[in-house]
Amino acid sequence: MREPRPTVPEKSRRTRLTRRGAFLALTLLCGVPLLTSAAPAATSATQTTPQKVPADTNGGLGWSAVADTINHQLEDSSATLKQIFTTLNRADTNIGSSELDDLSARAQRVQQNTQDALTQVQSYDDITDSYLKILGPKAADNEDSSVTAQRARLQQNSQAVKSALMRAKLYSLQAQQLNSAVATRRIRLQQAALSQRTISPAAPKFWRALLTERPENRSSLHPGGVLADWMMLLIGGIGTLVLVGVISPFTLKALSRAGARFRTSAESGVKDALANSVLAITLNGIVCAAFNGIVWLIWSAAALDVEGGPIALTLGESLPVCGFIIGAGLPVFGRKGVLAAGNPGERKALRGVDWMLALSILSLNLLRAFQAQDVFGPTLQTLLEIVFSLTVGICAVDIFRRLGNQDDTRTFAPTALGLSSLVFGISLVAILLGYVSFAFSLNGWLLSIGTGLAIVILLGLCWRSVLDHVFNSEGRFSVRLHALGLSSRRLTQISVILSGLGNILLLLLLFSIAQTDGSFSMADIGNRLRLLFVGNTIHGVKISLDTVVLCIGLVIVAYYLIRQTKHWIRDRFLPTTQLDIGATTSILSIFTYCSWILVGLGILSIAGLSVQNLTWVVSALSVGIGFGLQSIVQNFVSGMILMAERPVRVGDLVEIAGAKGDVKRISIRATDIGLGDGSTLIVPNSQFITSSVKNCTTSGSTSVLTVNFKVPSTADLDKVKSLLIEVAAQRPEVLSNPAPAVKVSALSNFNLTMSLSVRILSARDGGNVQDAILFDVFRRFGSENITLTTA
Repeated sequence: MREPRPTVPEKSRRTRLTRRGAFLALTLLCGVPLLTSAAPAATSATQTTPQKVPADTNGGLGWSAVADTINHQLEDSSATLKQIFTTLNRADTNIGSSELDDLSARAQRVQQNTQDALTQVQSYDDITDSYLKILGPKAADNEDSSVTAQRARLQQNSQAVKSALMRAKLYSLQAQQLNSAVATRRIRLQQAALSQRTISPAAPKFWRALLTERPENRSSLHPGGVLADWMMLLIGGIGTLVLVGVISPFTLKALSRAGARFRTSAESGVKDALANSVLAITLNGIVCAAFNGIVWLIWSAAALDVEGGPIALTLGESLPVCGFIIGAGLPVFGRKGVLAAGNPGERKALRGVDWMLALSILSLNLLRAFQAQDVFGPTLQTLLEIVFSLTVGICAVDIFRRLGNQDDTRTFAPTALGLSSLVFGISLVAILLGYVSFAFSLNGWLLSIGTGLAIVILLGLCWRSVLDHVFNSEGRFSVRLHALGLSSRRLTQISVILSGLGNILLLLLLFSIAQTDGSFSMADIGNRLRLLFVGNTIHGVKISLDTVVLCIGLVIVAYYLIRQTKHWIRDRFLPTTQLDIGATTSILSIFTYCSWILVGLGILSIAGLSVQNLTWVVSALSVGIGFGLQSIVQNFVSGMILMAERPVRVGDLVEIAGAKGDVKRISIRATDIGLGDGSTLIVPNSQFITSSVKNCTTSGSTSVLTVNFKVPSTADLDKVKSLLIEVAAQRPEVLSNPAPAVKVSALSNFNLTMSLSVRILSARDGGNVQDAILFDVFRRFGSENITLTTA
């Protein structure tokens, strides 16, 4: 009898029960109490301020727990963006290069912060939308009041989340636009500085203007001026350089006694002496740089004000660099340096190069600081830049001219002399035409690049020397690593990797130096190097060197972890089970692929890639699959089927496409089959799914061997049959159960075909057993004068 159709109230009651069951399941799975008690629901219903976000019902883990933090973060980003915009559109003062770098760094930080907030808010938006889809847009008939209150709270939270999401997207876009505006302003500033034209020093008007600027220039030396403590600054700067020149020989001797090898060219050639002494040269430069920094800190604290002013800060940044140049130059160009016993003319030509280079770097940074702080009038500042440009050019031409007179440097010196002469000529013409800023920037930039290149090369050679010393096969460190199980080949690989990473970092340092506007300020270089690592976020993807390094490190660590885990599973865990070799191979392969998939997802997460960012990649892959990647995808899917169903396992003897051999390996794309001649046949996995494959070992461990013989019709057939069975039974490889059997498989006018079938232990022994049986048959039937041939 048919059941009566339920009434409308009964259907509504069932609907409510179904929804309550769904809510209860979500509560148990997600830990989110969607259903609240009647008292809180009544309280929320009586609230008179609906704009206020209600109390968090998720135990402090919902949107209200992070809403204040995200809103404060967005408000701070908004205030920072307003400040950057106001500074860029400020018309009363000019914006310098250092201030533009600061604005760029602030815009980068805002863009990164808003991107992080955007990712977090997007997660809450997705969760809220999912819950609202479950609850439905409107209340159902006879719906429970707690469900209605929950829907209202979720809708209110959804509006707040979407508002924060829109703000984060807007601020991220504004930060990106402001960053582009800062870059454009920097380019315009550099172009304006290079194209700025002043009065030519060849004109009398230039010198008259210099005389009229005397009060303005002297005002900087008076109390309250930038150079009010000029005497203390001068004494401190000169005294620090003199002290480092005095202690440099003693620090070199101390380093040599401590184990840093130092050799002169009298003991070996110049190249060998440099290679053997590069560690001592670099360490002496580092010690002298640290000494310069400490002496200046002590002097500035004792003789200057608390801050010391911008000029004191410039000296504090420049003196360590000068100390490194002087400390590293003494072991090379000194009286007892590497070049002392070599070519005397070469040492004479390069004498004092380290001091000239250090003083040039110090003068360059001071002139940049004078220009930024408007210490002197424009005419005197221009005159100082002219003197600097001409002095650097003349010194470079003179040094390379003297080097060109040496026999062993003719291949290098003429080219350098030609380039330095060309730069000096261009600078001289530019100065006479009034383009002093161009000449000053050109010489300053070349001086910075040359100094940076020399320091980078020295640090690179030192790093390589340290690695050779540490990873020497006979060294103490290598012996201890050998005891831990690391082979010499592995230590060589580590040394090469560390050498490459060091070279990359040094190239980034040189690139940061080249990005400056000609100054050699350590703060500016460090800031630009930091920006290279912090990077930028482009279309939601974080592109930065620290992310690249982190991803590479993750891949390396994952490689060793996966390999060690595979070894533990294969050598420790799987031997305790009763799985065959095919199952163990499939388990290891699936574990490896799943692990690398998780590593890939982790790298994508670190890089900030989401499903929306990968939409174009998926589209491109779809087009590629449609045109030319069908076979790759087919083999991939077939490999997954082979590992799951295991119709063919590692160790099976198979025959496919006329080739017969043992399955050595089943990968995600192809299967390796070892043939009898020692070669390997690589078969795409799709052939195992779409074509016929003969598996000789999948049914069991034993196999049937059949040998066909042609017997003359005149012979005694019963005797031939009994002899064949007797010969086969005498072989130890042939199983007695089931016993060998002989059947007649074909007839003709003069002979008939008999088939001898035997059961053997393994199909892989079929060839050897067949050879032994044929040999025994030939010998036995020969003694019986019976002629047999194989069919």
